[in-house]
Amino acid sequence: MRKQAICKHCKDIFEQRRTNHVYCTTSCKTKACYKRNDYKYVSGHYKKSEVSIPENNLPALQMEDITTSLEKLEAQLDTISKNQQINTSNIANAALGTAAANGATSLLKATFAPNLLPANKGDIEQLHNAINELKFLLRMKNNIKLKPQ
Repeated sequence: MRKQAICKHCKDIFEQRRTNHVYCTTSCKTKACYKRNDYKYVSGHYKKSEVSIPENNLPALQMEDITTSLEKLEAQLDTISKNQQINTSNIANAALGTAAANGATSLLKATFAPNLLPANKGDIEQLHNAINELKFLLRMKNNIKLKPQ
């Protein structure tokens, strides 16, 4: 038995198909959305009303504030660029550390969780062989059933 409800938009009584069903039709649902989002009906279609921002509420930008902010940013960039020194030994050590970590994790995965490793060519070939065997068995079963006794 369906429950009677009142449409949130047009206030008509309708039968709910679900407990969270609140509009009688999709048209009412769309119109309610347009009403919530300030759409206006304009000669055959709905159009979003223009949002006007009063200029009095905008913060006044001072040229002095902008220049001081830019100077602070430039000073920070200078200190960062002076502190960073690229060293080839650091890069080599980072690469070796990454390779060692990747090798260790793959070894641990292969040892403790082999099912989590990505499939390789051998796995795919085993799957193909198993599928072909199943197909053969199904063909054999169907041929046996079709023969008259």
